[in-house]
Amino acid sequence: MTSVTQREGLSRAKIAEAALAMTDDVGLAGLSMRKLGASLGVEAMSLYHYVQNKDDLLDAVLERLYLEIELPHDTPESDWETAIRRGLRAFHDVLIGHPAAKELFSLRPAPTLEAFEVLTWSHGRFAAVGLDLAEANQALHFAVSFVMGFAATEMGSMAVVRSGAGLDPDNAPTAQQADALRMMQDATTEEMFESGLAAVVAGLRSLYNLP
Repeated sequence: MTSVTQREGLSRAKIAEAALAMTDDVGLAGLSMRKLGASLGVEAMSLYHYVQNKDDLLDAVLERLYLEIELPHDTPESDWETAIRRGLRAFHDVLIGHPAAKELFSLRPAPTLEAFEVLTWSHGRFAAVGLDLAEANQALHFAVSFVMGFAATEMGSMAVVRSGAGLDPDNAPTAQQADALRMMQDATTEEMFESGLAAVVAGLRSLYNLP
């Protein structure tokens, strides 16, 4: 039986941290209250003092992910480009760093006001340079969609291409196709993200006449 002393070492934050570490290793499908309890040295029932059920546990993990996004609060309100670039890079780092993050961000709403602050901060950066409510919402959606899509591609098809699986450039039907395959295999995640981020910033500046 779990002792009171063991339980006192637990907290919702500690449980969320351990659950996130577990999903990094075995994915969301491998996460269970029993396995999580064992990793923390307690019985699964002890976890229910801090999380109501599996859904609540996933909310706690998602909140932990939101808190990992390092927002550049020190950037002046007038400098929307630097703020958005840094904010999107921070979001990208969390998505790439945690395999379960993409699914959790895609399928679950922000579970707390602290997590929702990430979204309102980003929305506010666009509003601060003159976009109205609808425009700021559209701009944020466009920027976030780029990062989510980029992460899905990098962790999916591009990861397969860079691993050398699939078509061999030396066996490609044409020289152009061979060159394209080699370029995709050689390009780094950082290079491709920065290129896409530049396109996002240029598109936002042109579409909304931003400074």
